[in-house]
Amino acid sequence: MIKAAIYARVSTTDQTCENQLLELRRYADARGWTITSEYVDEGVSGAKERRPALDALVKDAKRRRVDVVV
Repeated sequence: MIKAAIYARVSTTDQTCENQLLELRRYADARGWTITSEYVDEGVSGAKERRPALDALVKDAKRRRVDVVV
């Protein structure tokens, strides 16, 4: 079983990550990967130094809690 983590982000709070998440889930499913975690940053600019969900994802990836990141 390949454990997958997915990450989505939008810059403003009036946007939603749902369309990104749907496509990322389909991508992982088409490959037979099991999604074990979803990390979502909403209202967080890509220019920011800290992105809480991304930071958590990187931490989990370094600990090898997931096999692939999408």
